[in-house]
Amino acid sequence: MSAAPHPFEVARAPAWRLLWLWIPLLLVAGLMVGTALDAPERSHTELFITLPFLAVLAAALTWAYTRRRIVLHEDTLEVQSTFYRKRVPVRDMRLDEARIVDLAEHGRYKPAIKTNGYGVPGFQSGHYRMVDRSKAFCLITDSSRVLYLPLRDGSALVISPERPRVLLEALQALAGPPGAH
Repeated sequence: MSAAPHPFEVARAPAWRLLWLWIPLLLVAGLMVGTALDAPERSHTELFITLPFLAVLAAALTWAYTRRRIVLHEDTLEVQSTFYRKRVPVRDMRLDEARIVDLAEHGRYKPAIKTNGYGVPGFQSGHYRMVDRSKAFCLITDSSRVLYLPLRDGSALVISPERPRVLLEALQALAGPPGAH
């Protein structure tokens, strides 16, 4: 009989951060409407195609922003964030090197380059390169309390659970005594 999945709440990310997405899209829509109305000889067909496209794009990116979860299922940690998902067995984690950090104070744990991700100021999701060029999968909603989990392959998970200490303790309990992981 398998154990039930154990979800861990993700630290809240305020909805106002979506203004970094919505304002540019609204500006583009406004410019399109303004230029189309300023040139009456042009067909308005592009507005009937582009404006709904921008609305669908805004809806999809807003939905993605809210899609995030952290679940411990048996011996695997699953992190879902926006369009991305990462599953890591506990045995692949170097838990003795795991840290709970404030990224403002510990810049070496902060993602530096987005390689395949979704981000607005204060929110990072997906695949990044760290300052030392190592790879990381990120779900950062609160940079003041981030759980940095190095992996045996040299990459890391950098995530923002609501209670990082509780998640780290659960992972350590699954791994067993130090030296067993």
